[in-house]
Amino acid sequence: MKKQDLLSVLITFLFGFFVGVFLYVTGGAEVDKKTQVPVEEKLSEFTIVGDVYGGCRDACPSFQVLSDGSYRYYRTPAAGAESVLRQGSLPSLLLRKLRAAVTPVALAKQSNKIEPSVCNSFSDGIDVKYKITLDGVEYNIDSCGTTVDDNGALWTTLGEIWDHFETSGNN
Repeated sequence: MKKQDLLSVLITFLFGFFVGVFLYVTGGAEVDKKTQVPVEEKLSEFTIVGDVYGGCRDACPSFQVLSDGSYRYYRTPAAGAESVLRQGSLPSLLLRKLRAAVTPVALAKQSNKIEPSVCNSFSDGIDVKYKITLDGVEYNIDSCGTTVDDNGALWTTLGEIWDHFETSGNN
């Protein structure tokens, strides 16, 4: 190998090395941030979407609550009336209670599907369904179709959220 060829290979190697270091320092740092192990706070994130269905027909309310307590509540006060969208944050006491109640064990237990013999919505009553996402897993809970524990912490806390929406603000 000639000295010129050896010098060309050496210069190419050094140039590639410095370009690689530069790209790692400027672009590689962002990749590392994205691939870090999530912290405990990230793992405990959840989203809850609640919908009422049945006898309320086109005036059924619904809500979405995020893990930080922020919510969107949508309802139509009466048939034919204009819909209302409210946004805000749940009270801290209710949010703490909700975080304690939303556990993988309770969600898995109450999301088991069943064939109901009678539901409120069958006779113009109302039923409630929830889509709860916890740690990337989606659970569907329905008062007419899953094994709901009416007296359990999860179900009573979800009921308290509805009560909060119905009794606070302008509906």
